[in-house]
Amino acid sequence: MTPWRRLNPRMLLVHPIETLIRLLPALVVVLIARSDSDSRWELIALPFIVAFGVMRWVTTRYRIVDGQIELQRGLLNKQTTTARLDKVRTVDLTAKVHHRLLGLAKVEISTGGGPRDRLVLDSLLVDEGRRLRAELLHRANPEITGLPAPTGAPVDVGDLGPDLDVAPVVDEEVLLRLDPAWVRYAPLTTTGLAAAAAALGFVSQGFTRFADESDVLVERARGLRELAWWIDVVLVLGLVCGLAVSAYVLTFWGFRLTRNRLGSLHIRRGLLTTRETSIDPARVRGIQVDEPLGLRLAGARRLKVVTTGLHREQGGSDWLCPPAPAPTVTALACQITPDEQAVSGPLRSHGPAARRRRLTRAIVPVLVVVALLVVGRLIWGWTAALLGVAPVLAVAALALGVDRYRSLGHAVTAAHLVTRHGSLDRQRVVLDREGIIGWKVEQSFFQRRAGVATLVATTAAGRQHYDLVDVPVDRAYAVLAEVNPDLLAEFA
Repeated sequence: MTPWRRLNPRMLLVHPIETLIRLLPALVVVLIARSDSDSRWELIALPFIVAFGVMRWVTTRYRIVDGQIELQRGLLNKQTTTARLDKVRTVDLTAKVHHRLLGLAKVEISTGGGPRDRLVLDSLLVDEGRRLRAELLHRANPEITGLPAPTGAPVDVGDLGPDLDVAPVVDEEVLLRLDPAWVRYAPLTTTGLAAAAAALGFVSQGFTRFADESDVLVERARGLRELAWWIDVVLVLGLVCGLAVSAYVLTFWGFRLTRNRLGSLHIRRGLLTTRETSIDPARVRGIQVDEPLGLRLAGARRLKVVTTGLHREQGGSDWLCPPAPAPTVTALACQITPDEQAVSGPLRSHGPAARRRRLTRAIVPVLVVVALLVVGRLIWGWTAALLGVAPVLAVAALALGVDRYRSLGHAVTAAHLVTRHGSLDRQRVVLDREGIIGWKVEQSFFQRRAGVATLVATTAAGRQHYDLVDVPVDRAYAVLAEVNPDLLAEFA
């Protein structure tokens, strides 16, 4: 009978640390409120936290048997979760700072795209987690005697199990390493700006809370208000850029993308919290090249993988390349998907009807704003200077509409369906034709009047659907017939 394996005993230190971190704000408030009291009854909770961690270690165990992995946990309410090995899609190793200090990692085994489709083992030794990852991803290849883990350590199928002896190292193909110079792209992405905005919000809340109690902060704030407006703008931009760069470094420092001889992709990244993601090549259904406006103007892009099993709530897990120069991203995309025509070839435009719809959607909101300004001028006496923004808005809207149409396109190659759309956040998706499991042709009221439709290709990977927006109706059915001729009869 296959023996059960337990989590590493060092997790008894991890659980109290994580619990204390979660409860830290409440503990600080309690300690401040009771600073004048001699009793410390709140410390009674510490033994219970430690006892809960011990109980969690004692009642959690796992094993691999009969072609599946079993996870058992709980004392009074015992739960056993099982997953077939051939359903394992990705394996993530995450190590926060306290994990790294103890040589541990949290292993997340995904069999689907939702939070319920995963098994979590927190915590295992790093080497043990990597061997488990190799066993889960490559066990379906029994004809291979030496299985290389994505980190380079080969694993023998017959010896896999609780034995953790170190095996010799083998080479693997390094597809990409982070260039520190790429941090200059951090302020040009919505991700970096969102991180900066969150940090600014946190700082502003703290400033508001303590400003009344600190004469120094009040004096500094008064000094900032007395500066010229353009100096304030420069300071804010500098602060935002610094926070965005910090978020980029924390997330992507040490980024490395490798591929072993079985084709598995392995991503490692992170400065304080390191994360290793391994992707089974059989689950990859394509790639996505993101070109936000800021990156596009700077000649940069970023690359994501379209695959099954990645958790969409965990941002960044599908990134194959952080924001980087466009030639670097294109070359990497061709290595992952060896179809140059699909990755960087020209696309077919969607015609004059799609152009009219792009321009209409861009200009109509500007006309509404101008109408409101005129009404405000006539009824409420708003200053006429507000109408001076109308020409600027009109030019910007026209440029946006033209760029959205130029970004719109699609193509069909021998192995892929390519779709592209967007302006402020332009995306080019290269989808494997074999990964498409269904089609849908959608037409809104205005699309029917314009003679266009949205062709939706459904798949089990990524967002589960990828759209050809505002394509002529006859062309939509032509694409469907070219990719899946057997399904065309279903739309007749």
